[in-house]
Amino acid sequence: MPHFLNPKMNRVGVKKSHKKMAFMFFVLLSLSLSADENGNDTFFENHIRPLLTAKCLECHGPKKQENGLRLDSRKGWEQGGDHGPAIIAGKPESSLLMKAVSYHDTDLQMPPKKMLEAHEIAELEQWIKLGAPDPRTEETSVETIRMTLKEAENFWSFQPLKEPLTPNANNNQWSHQPIDQFIFAELESRGLSPVRDADKRTLIRRATFDLTGLPPTIGEISEFIEDASPDAFLKVVDRLLASPAYGERWGRHWLDIARYADTAGDGSDYPVREAYKYRDWVIRAFNKDMPFNEFVREQIAGDILAKRHSINNPLQYSDRITATGFLAIGKRYGYKDSPDYQHLDFADVIDTLGRSLQGLSIGCARCHDHKYDPISAEDYYGLYGILQSTKWAFPGGEEQKRPAHFPPLVPPQKVIALEKFKTEKIALLEREMSEEIKLRDDLDRNERAGGIDLGFESQEPKTPLSAPWVFSGPLEVLKEAQSPFQEIHPKGKVGVRLGSGQITDGIRYVFKNGLTATPGQEINFTLDFRTLASEHTGAFRFYLGQGVIQSLAVQCSITSTEFSVANGNKWETVCKLEPGKWQTLRITINPEEKSYSGFIGTAENLTHFSEKDVGPNWNGIIDCFICDGAGHVEGAACARDIDNVGLQPKTFQAPGSTPVIAEPLSAEEAQELKILTKSVGDLEKQLAKIKESQSYQVAYGVSEAKPVDAHFQFRGEPTKPGKKVTRRFLEVLGGQPVGQAPSSSGRLELANQITHASNPLTARVFVNRVWQWHFGRGIVSTPSDFGSRGAAPTHPKLLDWLAIKFIESGWSIKSLHRLIMSSRTYQLASIDHENNLIKDPENRFLWRYSRQPLDAESIRDAILSVSGKLDRSIPQSHPFPPVNQWGFSIHNPFHAVYDSNHRSVYLMIQRNRRHPYLSLFDAADPNQSIAKRRPTTTPTQALFLQNSRFIHDNGEQFAKRIMDIPGDDSKKILWAFESAHGTIPNDQIIQSCLKFLSDYRDKIKGAKSKKHSDWEALSRVLLTSNSFLFVE
Repeated sequence: MPHFLNPKMNRVGVKKSHKKMAFMFFVLLSLSLSADENGNDTFFENHIRPLLTAKCLECHGPKKQENGLRLDSRKGWEQGGDHGPAIIAGKPESSLLMKAVSYHDTDLQMPPKKMLEAHEIAELEQWIKLGAPDPRTEETSVETIRMTLKEAENFWSFQPLKEPLTPNANNNQWSHQPIDQFIFAELESRGLSPVRDADKRTLIRRATFDLTGLPPTIGEISEFIEDASPDAFLKVVDRLLASPAYGERWGRHWLDIARYADTAGDGSDYPVREAYKYRDWVIRAFNKDMPFNEFVREQIAGDILAKRHSINNPLQYSDRITATGFLAIGKRYGYKDSPDYQHLDFADVIDTLGRSLQGLSIGCARCHDHKYDPISAEDYYGLYGILQSTKWAFPGGEEQKRPAHFPPLVPPQKVIALEKFKTEKIALLEREMSEEIKLRDDLDRNERAGGIDLGFESQEPKTPLSAPWVFSGPLEVLKEAQSPFQEIHPKGKVGVRLGSGQITDGIRYVFKNGLTATPGQEINFTLDFRTLASEHTGAFRFYLGQGVIQSLAVQCSITSTEFSVANGNKWETVCKLEPGKWQTLRITINPEEKSYSGFIGTAENLTHFSEKDVGPNWNGIIDCFICDGAGHVEGAACARDIDNVGLQPKTFQAPGSTPVIAEPLSAEEAQELKILTKSVGDLEKQLAKIKESQSYQVAYGVSEAKPVDAHFQFRGEPTKPGKKVTRRFLEVLGGQPVGQAPSSSGRLELANQITHASNPLTARVFVNRVWQWHFGRGIVSTPSDFGSRGAAPTHPKLLDWLAIKFIESGWSIKSLHRLIMSSRTYQLASIDHENNLIKDPENRFLWRYSRQPLDAESIRDAILSVSGKLDRSIPQSHPFPPVNQWGFSIHNPFHAVYDSNHRSVYLMIQRNRRHPYLSLFDAADPNQSIAKRRPTTTPTQALFLQNSRFIHDNGEQFAKRIMDIPGDDSKKILWAFESAHGTIPNDQIIQSCLKFLSDYRDKIKGAKSKKHSDWEALSRVLLTSNSFLFVE
């Protein structure tokens, strides 16, 4: 029985016998591929080298070695100093360096002057966990060495593009087109020969997965097989390039490069609600075959292009703003919108720009001139100034929890108009609601003066005060604290007694319907109180304003025998008080005059005060009353009783007026109140919805800011500035200054220089990436490093020929696909050849097509497609929590997994805690630009393919599809194989499957099992076999 039909075999050929499975998985674990060394070196260059240079090498470098320790090479920290090795690779908990930087030992603290930031310690720990990858093989000399600009003129990647002559090998009847001629000439020179062509079934499955990430349907396979025309395969390629699935597949390739994620990173990993717009823009750009030079220009300077050329084209304007997400989408640092951590954000962007578009590790020049390549630290800070002259969207952070500076997707004049419309609509609704509230409150006995005694009467006697009040310190709810006055509220049962306590002890009430200064309308406040005889001579305070300390309007200060008010910033005594005697206090605020008046006393004896200034910074809002111990006389205040608090726009009844009696509403009044209450509630919801809504859509992108040239940063530290560096591009590629216009950051000029036809790197780097994505290996095997430490091209003339043809096609990516896929080289079989294997075991020179595993997204999408569960629609934004609920922190970071049946490119990608499935199957790490994924084979992958709910659910659905096929079991098996593998099984395989089904039925006979569980088992085997999970 072939292994891919054996029910005891999985993706990696592991037997599923439960007794042997654990042992075999650990064998697999020991054979699993190593981590991505290039990725680890990148982590070192981006995070660790700058940190060591800035914080450690002054005392542990070439000029000075305190305690005998050097940290400027791997050899230095392995040998260690007086205390032994500084680092134990893979074991941060055992490494002296971690103990020193964590300040756990008072005798061993590095750096001695100031502890490292938390994120720096975390990066060191992560580096050591990774095995402390350190490409520095020798101690740093005092002088930095790098490739000179003169030497760069002779280095292959910096030489101008020049179309090479197409090889014309003797008797070359094999080649279909120039690509094949370049390949064949190299094969012939090395004594290699190409294998036969792939059969049609293999070829259409290869092309369909290659261009769309999905398997071909039976109908598509049949149509291709039956088409005997010479251009049959090109018809397939054109059909696939026209499919929306093409952009979803190839857009995802670019998103790896762009380090795309839906969260911001840093400790709390805030969601970025608008990130998906950039993702969808990338997909659309690939589908419409946007010229690659424009694709790059819009990602770097789309906002500038939009305002110059797209004001009258709303869709293009929006798209160009969205495209700048390429710059904004990287990992972000810092807890708030502040320049404090921007140097780290810029380091990520500069590194990504260099690697993704130019194939250069520009980030290595942050602290010093590049050690190997012709990139100076001035080059780095020339680019840094361009980024510093740019305004960056802030996604939210632990300290500033709300997003800021997201650029609008509409032109500035439209922004002004939409904001004005929203403001007017809010004002109209607020007026309408205010009128409805007045009518309701006039009718509702419960709303008199802000509510029935503002919740006092709902309190239980001799218990602490409860909601809606807040209190601290000595306090009781008592019958004897009830006021005798009844002009404001009906006769009650209890009041509140506050004892002597701390200055901050007291009570606080936040009015449900606070009042805002309105022209022609007063604000009226009342309460009843009495002081109690006391030996304490300090004063307590009544406070009116917005919030606890947000905006002060009125203050009154009371001792046991005296009442005073604040007149602006001065205290003025109003009258004497008799302890134990109840007083009514009335205050009327005139918002227009910013003054208040009132009286205090009883109906028989009132003392008036007038035209006192409110707090000098009052903002016109009253929504909070406080009584605390912060009066104008220091010391503990006397005990006091408080009751009958009220706040309303209209004037209260005068003291001594007819007592208020709680009368029930008539049936008509009750009905009218019900209607008004509903109306107010509906208006509140409308108002809240409008206030929370955005007047216009925004993007996670960038915009222009005040132009500024950056200062060189000694050792990469912004706190150690050096000379100012003019904004410009890399000197080795021209070094032209940018941003010469008064309001220009220089990003557009930078984009133009990157995409200029005279720049030899942009086209070379991208065609090499496309070649790699087609063949599994680039002509340059280090696709993001075209510098001196990168690999040399295996076919340099072919690389340049492709780059020139790419530019000549108008930078058309789809034309590049057609050119590559029409070659015979692409259409070769993936079979072995004994002589070739000896001479070129890695197939570097393409004598065959290299068999490739499906990536994480293609595995998931293909399973959903074959089972019939794939949702091909484009989803909306992710269901993140409402922004007004965001309060994530380093101790409570954001985390979520939003599963769906949409294509995997639409899954929510989290930066700090990666999607469990995508991480398991080696999807790109969004914390850095990923040039090439490194597939691994692990026990946990095998466990997922065997046991996961996803596999079982889709196996069940696939089985239902199989069961719907008319005919006997043999016909069902034929259909299942062609659907899943694109192949027609031979008689031996069919018989093996029939025996599998029969044996399975016998085993479960009499056992409680689902109907068609035999077919479900066969479905799972087909969906997890090597024939499904690899492309030949």
